[in-house]
Amino acid sequence: MRALVKTAPGTGHVGLVDDWPDPRPAPGWVVVEVIACGLCGTDLHILHDEHKNWPPVVLGHEYVGRIARLGEDVEGFAVGDRVVCEQHTLACGRCDVCRRGAIHLCSHKRSPGWGIDGAFADRVALPAALLHRVPDSVADLAAVTTEPSAICLTGIDRLDLRAGERVAVVGPGPIGLVSALLARHAGAAEVFVVGRSSSAHRIAAAERFGFTTVVSDRVDAVTTILAATGGLGVDAVIETSGAAAALDTAIRVCRSLGRIVCLGIGGQGVDQAGLAEAMTRSLSIHFSMSSEYSTWDRALRLMAAGYDPSPLVRSYPLADWSEAFDDVAARRVIKAVIVPGRAQ
Repeated sequence: MRALVKTAPGTGHVGLVDDWPDPRPAPGWVVVEVIACGLCGTDLHILHDEHKNWPPVVLGHEYVGRIARLGEDVEGFAVGDRVVCEQHTLACGRCDVCRRGAIHLCSHKRSPGWGIDGAFADRVALPAALLHRVPDSVADLAAVTTEPSAICLTGIDRLDLRAGERVAVVGPGPIGLVSALLARHAGAAEVFVVGRSSSAHRIAAAERFGFTTVVSDRVDAVTTILAATGGLGVDAVIETSGAAAALDTAIRVCRSLGRIVCLGIGGQGVDQAGLAEAMTRSLSIHFSMSSEYSTWDRALRLMAAGYDPSPLVRSYPLADWSEAFDDVAARRVIKAVIVPGRAQ
């Protein structure tokens, strides 16, 4: 079968292989025919050897597909079922976080796409215990965003967002725009999306969705948002870029006793004055990593009820994977999705 493989350690060493071995389902596992697989920033980091990986390994970890084969002892699923799958394969089950039910935080797990073979391929083997069935009414190019949607829902849960509150999203990338959409579905009365002019394509998408946008290298984002909220600031902030300056902005636009959740990875060199301000105004700052089990089914139910992230998606044939990687790196697309077969 065809597969996009990281063949060796180091920068690069990624290419399309036409004769990669077909996966077979172990007991309790299934083989899924891949419909579509989203391209994540993590995939670019693996390309440049900036994220852990165990080559040779097939890339791709945000996917939707149909079950093609069942392993022994698989119950509750049938060939032909359309499914998505959590990323927490090979969690140890013995460490502190696993025993507390947080397998998504297990440091021993080997997720598809970097630890075991992923879904930039015609087929992928997955554990049935981590599958979620996709409702019939949900289109493929919405379902393929279930994993990032679940990540955002997990973060929004930590915010304890209340209906009628104002929210700012700092960073208009895929996670930022999905977070903005989900914040609206959670009852936010107004959502501000903050980004730089280098993300003009993404800022324009936020405007099409009806969000209030702030281009932070053209206007003072803090002054702008404070003026729009009568000097109070927003009730909650979702920071998605991982940049130190973005966390500083999040602190300064958040009202006293407000809440911040950080979904971006990074944050080196955080402004100490900003942290002092967070202390004096008693802000609650949370960090959220990966996705909890319950948010996967909730994301799919929201899609069935009208939440539609598919306008964020641009699809590419598997053969055009390099173009997709280049477009993501250059911010020419919001969410690139590689399609081995046909997505609807």
